[in-house]
Amino acid sequence: MAVHTLLQEPTVEDMLADPIVKLVMSRDGVQEEELRRIFRRSARARAERGPTRPGSGDTAAGTA
Repeated sequence: MAVHTLLQEPTVEDMLADPIVKLVMSRDGVQEEELRRIFRRSARARAERGPTRPGSGDTAAGTA
């Protein structure tokens, strides 16, 4: 796993490689490939929606 500072967020790859994350995903029955599909679908939807204005209430999760 890559070393991050307080100013850098871990990548999806880093998070999915983390042993604790893997353990929790396994316990919850979450498949890595299904999670990746959800991420890709979300990224496509956001790209199709286009840029948003700063302060418009849009967040990374797509909710205010």
